[in-house]
Amino acid sequence: MGTPVIAVVGIPRAAGLSDDIVAALGALGLDCLRHDVHRMDEITDDLSGVEVLLSTGVPCRAADMDRMPRLHGIVSPVLGFDWIDAVEASRRGIAVCNTEAAENREGMAEATIMLLLALLYRLHETEALLRANDASDPLRRHILKGRTVGIVGYGGITREVIARLSAWGCSFLVHSRSASEPVPGVSFVGLDELLERSDAILVLTSLNPSTRHMLGREQFARVRPGTLLVNTARGAIIDEAALVEALKSGRLGAAAIDVFETEPCPPDHPLRDLPNVILTPHAIGHNEEAKASGPALTAAILKTLAEGGLPDSCKNPAAVASRATPT
Repeated sequence: MGTPVIAVVGIPRAAGLSDDIVAALGALGLDCLRHDVHRMDEITDDLSGVEVLLSTGVPCRAADMDRMPRLHGIVSPVLGFDWIDAVEASRRGIAVCNTEAAENREGMAEATIMLLLALLYRLHETEALLRANDASDPLRRHILKGRTVGIVGYGGITREVIARLSAWGCSFLVHSRSASEPVPGVSFVGLDELLERSDAILVLTSLNPSTRHMLGREQFARVRPGTLLVNTARGAIIDEAALVEALKSGRLGAAAIDVFETEPCPPDHPLRDLPNVILTPHAIGHNEEAKASGPALTAAILKTLAEGGLPDSCKNPAAVASRATPT
């Protein structure tokens, strides 16, 4: 077997996922370089022969790509890929792909809905009544039926959420730059209108320069008092200082947050002290079903790229085609 053209790098806490992907590659007869690191510059091995990179949470920027002159594909083993500089990769004609396991999308959709219901029914507060043997019941819980749900982003998870909540009689306002055709039951609106009209806001968009801190003080000032917020996308989409202010003032009634600008969530983060917040460690939608199916899908994507093909999950096919087109 020759020198591997595939490199598998991942943050140490994702070592189990890297193990599974390496095993899946082995089942396909493929060898790879393997590194558990936080940054690419921690790798001292020669990477000049790498053609396909699998990165789990390890930033891949221009300087890192410079070390891999033969690189033509970068893969994330999950839906998100914001640690990869997709703009720079596109400039170089490098394919950026992710693993879109159905169970991943479905799990994130179900978890997002679960968090929304937990906020509406004040699950933490209601459970606390029993634990404190408190016979009172302020009856401040609400049903989801008939609510206007605003969703920021229109990817696979949003579609799964809408498919499930349509039966609940919800109305949907969606803000997205990518939606191009009418969708029954969905109104595509500007961000300001979504903020002003929604009973609950679900953040389900990707993180990129245009979405970083897209929800801040100015945006929260537009929501109706008591609006609920769920963020299961990326922490940096929200200005966390502004989020804390909105929750303390009551502008936002409550929030469920699974993702943070700094992860894991720091022990002294002010969100930890707020009673109207549910916090989970960027894991709420992860499930055993996705864990079982994901590595084989990822390995198949890596194999396709290593053999010169282009997977269906490529996010920048036009840039790759441009590189391949003779000038």
